[in-house]
Amino acid sequence: MKTKNIISLLLVLAMLMSVCACGSDTTPAAPNGSAETKPEYRITAKLTAADAENKELAAHLTENCVISFTNTSSDTWDKICLRDYAAANLELENSISDDKPYTPGSIREVKDSRGNALSFSVQEDKSVVYVQLPSPLKPGERTSVSIDYSTEIPCCFERLCWSPNGDDFAGENTVCLSQAYPVLAEYIDGKWNEAPYFTDGECFFSPCGSYEMTLSAPEDYMVISTGSEAQSADGTWTLKADNVRDFAVIAGNGFEKLSGKAGNITVNSWYYSGSERDKKQGEVSLKAAIDAVNAFCDAWGEYPYDTLDVVQTPYNAGGMEYPGLVRIAEMYADLIEAEGDESLRLDVAHEVAHEWFYAVVGNDQYREAWLDESFAVYGEFVYQLYTGESETDVQARVDSLDCSIKQKYIDLSYDQYFDEYTGNSYINAVYKIGPVFLWKLRQTMGQEKFDAFMRAWYEEHMFKEVTTAEFRAAIEKASDSADVKALLDEYLSPAK
Repeated sequence: MKTKNIISLLLVLAMLMSVCACGSDTTPAAPNGSAETKPEYRITAKLTAADAENKELAAHLTENCVISFTNTSSDTWDKICLRDYAAANLELENSISDDKPYTPGSIREVKDSRGNALSFSVQEDKSVVYVQLPSPLKPGERTSVSIDYSTEIPCCFERLCWSPNGDDFAGENTVCLSQAYPVLAEYIDGKWNEAPYFTDGECFFSPCGSYEMTLSAPEDYMVISTGSEAQSADGTWTLKADNVRDFAVIAGNGFEKLSGKAGNITVNSWYYSGSERDKKQGEVSLKAAIDAVNAFCDAWGEYPYDTLDVVQTPYNAGGMEYPGLVRIAEMYADLIEAEGDESLRLDVAHEVAHEWFYAVVGNDQYREAWLDESFAVYGEFVYQLYTGESETDVQARVDSLDCSIKQKYIDLSYDQYFDEYTGNSYINAVYKIGPVFLWKLRQTMGQEKFDAFMRAWYEEHMFKEVTTAEFRAAIEKASDSADVKALLDEYLSPAK
């Protein structure tokens, strides 16, 4: 009787445990540092081109996005924060038009892994969306959400945009899908990252993860993406990328390609077809990208991907970086004819440098933008030396960048560089003074020692995120020079 009771009790407990397991929306995570703790994005998408003949202004993207993620913090999560940057992009376009032609807001429905609808709330900043989880997600647990997503793609020159390749709106065109999917926000120091979206600098922050997109696009479109692309017999594209912190897609019906090699790395330069000036931009971009990859592999360490795509696109700034892919503004085709190719070459080098600092070694681009932007401008100096310019030539350029700002330090967050008296000091701090600081460290530590530091910094933080405090500690470990400490104190804020 006693034995039977024990057996019965064990059976009941086993059944209860089975029921609990079957009803749970979460699973335990693998140990810290495992690939199983990284977010996974599985996206099924359809891209519809704008009907330019009927003067339709927007292209359209519809998606189902499944995000699998682990609570890597020490807090229990009752809700998560998603970033809907497409909505912020559309709000920005509406702000500069009296007609307000676009409808911001892309997330239509969120479900848990069992198909149950979850409540979500869009904040005043429409890029910030909170989703209530079905049950608390404890540290180390993993779950997923499915998001029904649809966004307009504005006709403009922003990160998310489409534009004709010339003056004919019904002719060849290019669509740029940047941040065109919901993103799980970073959770740091007990808070979700709500840094606002803006376009005159960087504002993103995300860990490395894996992405797979099944994309239906117009049948005459070529598709270029982060990672690999494969097209099936029915025309559907499968795009895959592993261990990347961002994922971008460029699609269009007017591309030609030039290719070359940097060691074992295939470098592709995509340019608009049918124009000799666009082809010239493609040729200059290819040579500059190959030289830049070789220069940075020598200086910092190996490029981690198989390919690098450099793509001529509509954009209102010089270029924009993504893992394994960089956008270069179409305007350079005109600038080459008018001013020569130096600006284009340096811009390509800058964006390629981001493959090392941003794509591989990540950082909070809103709060500490200098950790990738200043490094990318410093990369321009490395490229100049690699391609035969003298130390004197580079020093002259460094001197031309040196300036001062009221805020003094280079490691502040974007919003701290604004006030009613000085306006925006962000550009000067991040793109000018920051690289000057790195060049001075090189001079003070000595080229050999500083180069060794840069290689170690890159190799030790691959696919991780770094902070200014970590940079300061690493420099102090590499050099105990009083002059080096003085530079750190001059350029980096005491709070960091």
